[in-house]
Amino acid sequence: MLSSKGLKEAIEREEIYVDNGIDNLGENYIDVTLGDMLKIYDTPVLDIKTPSPTKIIKIPEEGLILEPNILYLGRTNEYTKTYGYVPLLSGLPELASLGVEIHITAGFGDNGFEGTWTLEIICANPTRVYPNIPVGRIYYYPLVGDSSIEYRGKYFGQIEATESRLSKEYSKKRVKEGGIKC
Repeated sequence: MLSSKGLKEAIEREEIYVDNGIDNLGENYIDVTLGDMLKIYDTPVLDIKTPSPTKIIKIPEEGLILEPNILYLGRTNEYTKTYGYVPLLSGLPELASLGVEIHITAGFGDNGFEGTWTLEIICANPTRVYPNIPVGRIYYYPLVGDSSIEYRGKYFGQIEATESRLSKEYSKKRVKEGGIKC
């Protein structure tokens, strides 16, 4: 894992880019903040083979109370780029002690990813959050092996909180099998 010195050097070499990254360096991480919009799925049942509609919720300056048993999709304010490292997004311990998780399973990023990070926010208790609050930390691990393989997948370049694009995987399979062409 990179220390603050290693992070500074990687930023200077343009292997890592995080908006305001130098200003938000910790001992071995870069702090990231919550954007001002959230999305929730707007359907009673999610189907992994079909895109699900979402509804946008603006987080007002006075805060928004998150409710348990609802998945909120948020995003970091910070746009990031990573080359030669594997980034790991982790929630703040202070939020965790309130029962708020910022990602369910998708904490690791990919070499070559560029974009904001979508946050998969859930909470154990009703919890008020505010726009632009510190919400997580990104840690960086050196990539071992072929660093020329760069991520250019379905989430590359995302800016807004991005709902699941898993249905695209099923569309590809149908095309390969000679089924419905999308």
